[in-house]
Amino acid sequence: MKPTTPLRLLSFALLLVLLVGCAAAAPARATLADIPVYPEAVQLKPGESAIADTLAQNVQTAAGMGQELEQQMSTLPAGTAWDDVAQFYAEKLDAAGWRKADLPVPANQMMQMALYTRGTQSLTVAQLTAPMDQGTFLLLSLASQ
Repeated sequence: MKPTTPLRLLSFALLLVLLVGCAAAAPARATLADIPVYPEAVQLKPGESAIADTLAQNVQTAAGMGQELEQQMSTLPAGTAWDDVAQFYAEKLDAAGWRKADLPVPANQMMQMALYTRGTQSLTVAQLTAPMDQGTFLLLSLASQ
């Protein structure tokens, strides 16, 4: 028995829905350029900052081991509270389809951290407070598989 035109159209429509559904299920691969910047954070640049130089070396080392990694460090405005940073990233990243992982509460206040995942990527957002009033920093580290 030969399929009728309406049956062919229905089959084609179902196939199209399945293909679109599969394409929508895989989130677009993010880069650090896609991650929102905390207000008034100033990115440290390689060649101008020893910390940024170290992060650039981390990225090269990871690439040599076949891993995809992006990292950047920024200074935060004086007095920036972790709760404000955490709330900013929770709102922005949740809206972009990232999901926050549960992490244990840190033992000290010098480093606070949140981990987000989306697809095969993980994003670490960390606030580091340098001792003796040397500033507060924001680390973003994006790993892709």
